[in-house]
Order: sequence, then structure tokens, then C-alpha cells
Amino acid sequence: MRGAAGTVQRASPAWGLVALLALAGCGKAPEGPAGTGAREAANRYFDALVRGDWPGAYALLDPGSKAQVGADRFARLAQDYRRGLGFDPDAVRVTACDERGDEAIAHVTLTGRGAGRHRFKDAVALRRDGAGWAVVLPANFGRVGRP
Repeated sequence: MRGAAGTVQRASPAWGLVALLALAGCGKAPEGPAGTGAREAANRYFDALVRGDWPGAYALLDPGSKAQVGADRFARLAQDYRRGLGFDPDAVRVTACDERGDEAIAHVTLTGRGAGRHRFKDAVALRRDGAGWAVVLPANFGRVGRP
């Protein structure tokens, strides 16, 4: 760098540090927006279904769903849901979760072993209230592959 009188001046060490820190930050991918818990609630619900934990899955339903379907009936429907998959699921992956205010839709892929198909894609609606996110039981729950 040349000063006002034409003499060569050295850049201050502080500028070098600033440049180094700026360059170090350029390689990082920006973090996506933080979720509010809907994705995690959907994951816990499907994980409970995969493990055959009917009471655990039922506990994650919203109050309206619980009012329509008791715990015993839910357990029977959940067993039908698992049977209807055509394979024994052992993993859950929430592939997307679209939150809009107090409602969300989570897209889930279940994978596992068995003859034929080993992957099933599903979606579930969630609602948020004072207690957090809860799953809205679909009207056709337990009838996988059937209208």
C-alpha cells in the first residue's frame, strides 16, 4: 500500500485477521430455519408405530383424534396399518415437514425388511396447541392400500 507521501505502508495485522475470518465463513452452508417441533413429533409418532408401541403412538394424537378413537380401537387400527404395509418396518425418516402457523404436514418414509416392497411413503397432519404438536389421525388410518 502506498501512503500519501508515496511511501510503502504495511497493512495492519488486524486486517489480515478480518480477511481470514471472512474467508473461513464463506464455506459454510446457511442453516435452514429452525423448526418448531412438528417434524420431531411426527418422527416420534411413526417411531412408536414401527416399534409396536401403541400406547406411545396414541399419546401423540391430538385431543380431537382421541375423542373419535379410543386407545383400544387405535391399537387394532395400528396393527392393521402395520400389516397393510406388507413388510416389517424398522426405520422412519421424516423427509419433509411443511409448517404453517399451528398446522403442519409431515411426509414420512418407512423402510424395512420383507418380501416385495420394503418402503412406504406416508403423510400426516399435525396441530399445535398449548401442549405442543400432536398428530391428527387420518380418517383412513389402518386401511393402507385400501380406499
